[in-house]
Amino acid sequence: MPRIRFSAIWKAHRENVLLPLLLKECRTVDSARNELRWLREAVRDSQLLPSAGWSRLRTMCRLRSKGYPLQYILGNQPFGELEILCRKGVLIPRSDHPIRPETESYTYKSAQLVRKLNRTNSARPLRILDLCTGTGCISLLLHALLAPHVQSLSITGVDISPVALSLAQKNLEHNRQLGHLTPQAATDIHFHRADVLGDGSESVASIRSLLRSLGSDYQPSEYSQCDLLISNPPYISRAEFRNGTTARSVRLFEPELALVPPAVSEDCAPEDIFYRRILTLADELQTRLIVLECGDSAQARRVVALHARLASNQNQFNAEIWPSREQDLAEYGFHETDGSRCVIIQRL
Repeated sequence: MPRIRFSAIWKAHRENVLLPLLLKECRTVDSARNELRWLREAVRDSQLLPSAGWSRLRTMCRLRSKGYPLQYILGNQPFGELEILCRKGVLIPRSDHPIRPETESYTYKSAQLVRKLNRTNSARPLRILDLCTGTGCISLLLHALLAPHVQSLSITGVDISPVALSLAQKNLEHNRQLGHLTPQAATDIHFHRADVLGDGSESVASIRSLLRSLGSDYQPSEYSQCDLLISNPPYISRAEFRNGTTARSVRLFEPELALVPPAVSEDCAPEDIFYRRILTLADELQTRLIVLECGDSAQARRVVALHARLASNQNQFNAEIWPSREQDLAEYGFHETDGSRCVIIQRL
């Protein structure tokens, strides 16, 4: 990481004595200025006395200078029209960043595609399975986007982390109270603990055991097929997590469990293990639409190749990497070569 010029530090100090602290992590004065504004707003909303407010603001800036994520300091992160509570131990949602919109954009794209599904049996709920749900942001935003347009929704969010599941439930209640979700969301969305990679031999149920316990909703049959399986799974290799490729604040403060897959022997790259298991499950559930967030274009291409190898009938599917067209890259703010991508697989 290049050193910050002294002129930039001096410029920041003359404007506000707290800006140089934020500059250590933000790297530009404009970015530091924005973060200081958000931190000030948080302190003001807490209604502390002026002296206590200044002390609190200085403490927050010092935390940020050490790489502590802004979302953990503020306690929340916008995600679409929602306000997602953030807590240490749970991965921070990647939202409407001007360079890498990531998860939020994939969720909006998924909602657009789901609305185009021509379901032959519209009497049953539209079924969505969100694996590695974390804060629950994808499940909640999908409900907000789809509820006005479909007769009935059933969204199941799954994670192995009890801390994440507790926070996901709080986010459901929080956004209902704010009016960002309809009251029906409380009965349409359910969060469950299960291990996507496990076989059920440990203390945590395997994903298949969980789905069996949910009854006919997710049993393989034409009537019970899953409409959308979406996931932002751990996809960073252990080497990339440690060699400086991963941002310092992510590496030091966000949960490794949600970022790096465990060492599991499988016929794919170690960082792709979740995709292999999820694609196999999606095929068993006769999933109509699969949306998987990937770390970069190379990983996305590997996931498409995995699907071609694993699908029971490859001719029944269309698989693409999104965004890939120049128009989509520009419209959604993605870098042409760097940054994440998602794989979209549709059953024809």
